[in-house]
Amino acid sequence: MSEFDPQELSLSAWRRALRRAFPERHVMVRADTGGFRSWTLGSVFQATVAGVAVILLGVFTYGVATAVWVDALIDAKNAEVSHAEDNYKQLLAEVALYRDQVAVVTRGLEDNHAVLARYMDHVDPEAAEAGTPAGPSTTEDTLAEAGRARDALLAQLATMEEGMAELSEAHQLLSQFDNFELEMRKMVLQRDLALDENKALTDRVGDLEGLVIEMETAQAALLEHFGSVAQTRIADLETTLSDAGLDVEHLLEQALANTDGQGGPFVPAGLPMLDRAAFKDTVVSLNHHVDRLGALKGLTDQLPLTRPVVSGYRVSSPFGVRQDPINGRMARHEGIDYAAASGTPVLAPAAGKVVYVGWRRGYGRTIEISHGLGLTTRYGHLSAATVSAGDLVTRGQQVGRIGNTGRSTGSHLHYEIRVNGHPRNPARFIEAGKHVFQG
Repeated sequence: MSEFDPQELSLSAWRRALRRAFPERHVMVRADTGGFRSWTLGSVFQATVAGVAVILLGVFTYGVATAVWVDALIDAKNAEVSHAEDNYKQLLAEVALYRDQVAVVTRGLEDNHAVLARYMDHVDPEAAEAGTPAGPSTTEDTLAEAGRARDALLAQLATMEEGMAELSEAHQLLSQFDNFELEMRKMVLQRDLALDENKALTDRVGDLEGLVIEMETAQAALLEHFGSVAQTRIADLETTLSDAGLDVEHLLEQALANTDGQGGPFVPAGLPMLDRAAFKDTVVSLNHHVDRLGALKGLTDQLPLTRPVVSGYRVSSPFGVRQDPINGRMARHEGIDYAAASGTPVLAPAAGKVVYVGWRRGYGRTIEISHGLGLTTRYGHLSAATVSAGDLVTRGQQVGRIGNTGRSTGSHLHYEIRVNGHPRNPARFIEAGKHVFQG
């Protein structure tokens, strides 16, 4: 739609932008009854479909990205779990070592206690009271040895306490390991959900792609069908007009030469379907047939293919050689006579321009209409003319009334068709018109 179209100017800015981005498209399907059914794909509908497609694509992309991110996060968590397992194994080894050390210290304490017990059992009480030595080993030496053993055991206990503090830290690591395991399970669950959603979106995208392929196939078949229908219609029109004695190609060349000027900058249509060779060839062929059919339709609008009298008449004299009704001699009759009551309306058989209104010898009151392309129609013996020279008329418009003026034996219309000044049989044009307008 042009930006200068009044309908376009009446729309709001966003509606105009929407219609430029998504122009209305029309789909026609030939019905079994011979007619056509059409659907209009509005701008809002097209924008909605495009929006849904973009949303689906976005959700699909988000699902893929989430799955990749979750996999990376799970890999990192797995690494942390593996590191925690290594620490746990090391911790178990240290616990075993400390257990062995505790056993050694325990045995040392027991041995020290046994030594002191034996010493006390062998000491003579009387000797002790008299201050007599008990033997080669004095009491002080024995106590000193026991004190040294005690100090060694205390040092080992202090070392074990430090190790037990480290075991406490390791225990905290084990607690963190449990938390890591729980979080990992959550991440695995999220990954599985993301993968399920991704699969569902992939299936949906596959369905949409299948639908697009079906639509493209149907559209290609529809274009081919339209092309076939147009080609058949073109052949019918060309045959019908040729049967009327017309040079169709010459008339089309004249019509094209008289076409109003066209132009403007080239703006590509921007239709993705034209990027495909099959679609492009089909569309080009269809456009050629449509242009040809349109030119033929335009040509038929200029041709006098209907009767100038629609009711209350009879053909009193056909086109061709006849016996003259006035002098009885053989003569050429260059038109058709329609006998009807005086005052019966005379209609223009096609659009054109009135080039003559007046009195002609032999014709009486006469009207001549030019239809372009060298075609003119003439109406004689009229009782009155309802148009003037220079008037533009349309098909079916009244231009005069039947009368009995000029060289005539009764009330009738003398109707002629001339192509470049040469008379043609109007009956052949009228017969062609039956096929044109019924088809």
